[in-house]
Amino acid sequence: MIGYRFERTTRDDLHIHSINRVQSVAVLLTSAMALIFPVAAVLAIADADSSPVGMDPLTLLLMVLGLLLIPALGLALLFYTGTRETLLLSRLDGEGKRRTQNFFGRRERVHSVFRIDAVKHFELRRHPEAKPASTQLWLVMRDGTTHRLTSSNVPVVPGSERTDLWLREISDYLQIPMPTEVTVGSAPVAKATYRPVPTPAKIARQRKAKAPTPSAETTEQLGNPARALLVLIGAFLAVFELTRIITLVPSLFTGRLRIGISRPTTFYWAEQPMTFSFHMLIGVVELLVIGVIAWGCLRVAIEGRLKSDP
Repeated sequence: MIGYRFERTTRDDLHIHSINRVQSVAVLLTSAMALIFPVAAVLAIADADSSPVGMDPLTLLLMVLGLLLIPALGLALLFYTGTRETLLLSRLDGEGKRRTQNFFGRRERVHSVFRIDAVKHFELRRHPEAKPASTQLWLVMRDGTTHRLTSSNVPVVPGSERTDLWLREISDYLQIPMPTEVTVGSAPVAKATYRPVPTPAKIARQRKAKAPTPSAETTEQLGNPARALLVLIGAFLAVFELTRIITLVPSLFTGRLRIGISRPTTFYWAEQPMTFSFHMLIGVVELLVIGVIAWGCLRVAIEGRLKSDP
């Protein structure tokens, strides 16, 4: 259910596949429930005595967007979560990679690339307040930089048969002895960014296109499904914010604020000025936060790229 699968290629590369079927099943079940929920909700509304036709347009639109957003999030969880993780080590290239793939083995993403031809030693590290399963294996280079080799879906428990086999495979391949003790409370050294040497063909294409020198800020291009999901999230939050504005703005003039959905409570300025002001302030802050998130989702969806620091 949880473990590793070791693979040797024809180039004598070592591929360590981290397997966590419990996590994969949980992602699959969550996505299935997200897809089934809107159908069940529609059937429940159809069988109920009250009809949504009599609802105000904004509330009805908010409900429709919510029923569309839930299965969209389920599909995003299935297609964008890296449930499969692989550590790739190549003595021929002198390079190592940490790669993730989604549930179907597609959407490959490389999270880190590092050299393995200038390794000094390994270190097993754990935070003082963390459990033994939170132990991390770090690759310490001769220049002092470190690179994490531990996968995020399989815990490392020193002394267990699964972890000992994993450590032995890496140690034998890199021909470096593994540590026998776990270092507690040692913070890893800041990792220097390593970029693979570009191929001559890539250099020629960059010169032909006169591409500018890449900056320290990396940009990830988003596909159409991710952009559509962000549009849906932004639209849902925008409509929700509009319903809150319609509730709060009249309260400033009438002195009557009603909060809550299932069991609403009404506050009057004339009777409870401090409580009324407090809940009004909370509502304004809520509007600002939701507005910023909604605008950020829509802006990223329109631009089609996500900027992040390397």
